[in-house]
Amino acid sequence: MPKYEQVVPVPGCDSETILAIGVSAFKALGWDLQFAGPQAISGATIGSWKTYAQQILVQADENGYTITSEMVRGESMDLYKKNNKNVVAFIDAFDDAKASITDAENQANLEELQRLRILTEKTAEQESAEAAAVDKAMNLSGSKLYLTYGIIAINVIVFILMVMNGAGIMDPNGLVHIKWGSNYMPLTLTGDWWRLISCQFIHFGIIHLIMNLYALYTVAVYLEPMLGKVRFLTAYLCTGVFASLASLWWHKEGVNGAGASGAVFGLYGVFLALLTTNLIPAAVRKALLQSIVVFVIFNLIYGMKGGIDNAAHMGGLLSGLIFGYAYALVIKKERTSTPLKWVAVVFILITAGCSYLYLDANKLDTKQRVAAENELRNDGSADADKYHANMKTFSDLEKQAVDSYSDSTLSMEQKVKVIDSISLPALKKAAGIMNETQTYSISPSMKNRLRLMEIYAGYRVKEMELLRTFNSAGGSPVDVTTEIQAVQKNIRGITDSLNNLQ
Repeated sequence: MPKYEQVVPVPGCDSETILAIGVSAFKALGWDLQFAGPQAISGATIGSWKTYAQQILVQADENGYTITSEMVRGESMDLYKKNNKNVVAFIDAFDDAKASITDAENQANLEELQRLRILTEKTAEQESAEAAAVDKAMNLSGSKLYLTYGIIAINVIVFILMVMNGAGIMDPNGLVHIKWGSNYMPLTLTGDWWRLISCQFIHFGIIHLIMNLYALYTVAVYLEPMLGKVRFLTAYLCTGVFASLASLWWHKEGVNGAGASGAVFGLYGVFLALLTTNLIPAAVRKALLQSIVVFVIFNLIYGMKGGIDNAAHMGGLLSGLIFGYAYALVIKKERTSTPLKWVAVVFILITAGCSYLYLDANKLDTKQRVAAENELRNDGSADADKYHANMKTFSDLEKQAVDSYSDSTLSMEQKVKVIDSISLPALKKAAGIMNETQTYSISPSMKNRLRLMEIYAGYRVKEMELLRTFNSAGGSPVDVTTEIQAVQKNIRGITDSLNNLQ
């Protein structure tokens, strides 16, 4: 961080006299004198609502003193030369004090120095004792983060390999993620139980990866040393599995989930539980608890936006809390008896048992697996990516059209305007996209689906045109109502055919 220092000669003064004069200089400037050592004093300038204070250090010897001003709040530059100004101000105040200091003032300053040295020594001893207590409880100096680095390395390597396989750096290809082991419901619930684990090492784009690994490292700095490598890895994998199960349970319509965030939330849940016990000294517990709670709440609120699997986050967090309280009981027991090495095995067995029960109770029909596997096999077509992108665009446009028209607060006259300005143009654009996709080089099964989708799009446009006529006439034409019902019946038939495709 930015700092500035200057050596100032003071002929004829010993180091103790220099420090005594320095005390007067601090007082004259209104700075906060905080600590004192055998040949140094330190303190801080006075901050305000718009500026941080700077740390001031004065080191004396028989030839003079060195004055240092340093920014300690994470600043990268000293744009306004505050450090230089502080040094100049101190030198001026020191010279003024040296010229005017009385014997009585000098003696009072020497006594204040002595009191401050005693206080500094006591403070250092207290901080040392607190640090020792924290280290004893959390083992922060006794464990290297090799396991954490290993998990990070696996995630990064998998991401690089997936990018080479076409997963996309910024815009992910969901089908590639399925091939690599994402938590894809049609496959997870038809035998691929291992996806509950593998999905913890797969990410949808580099931003997703970086954010998860940063959060992982932040909590692992404390948890891996405190739990030990086996229990830390058990917590990561098992809470990640529960996060995957929660995602499957919540997203009844289907999910293609991936990412370390469920396991990371699990680790935060473990740490949160430990911080609410007296295992960790109060000296650090309050600050850590506050930061963890802020992280969890912020990310859960942020996770309410679309595209983020908050169900997995909640599953990881809640299972992490349970694991954390169980670990707390175990650690307390071990402090008065022998290590309970079987605990990790019990957690793994509980996780495996819950997974088996859920997967067995929620098995999907095998035809859904066959359809998913066919889709994966057909992804090798030249225009497969463009096909899937168009299908997503179609879905988005259809949703826009339906949501706009379905607003229950609209009058019939207003619905006509919405149809003309939003719903009908969106559906016609969607139909055009299906027509354009017919020219793509895609697999036979994709072509079969596309043929039905083109018919479906035509019916959707026809339905919206009839709804416009219906609303324009005030909802009275019986023949229009009959036509709408007929078109909607055809739409349901096409939808059933699409669902039955393998």
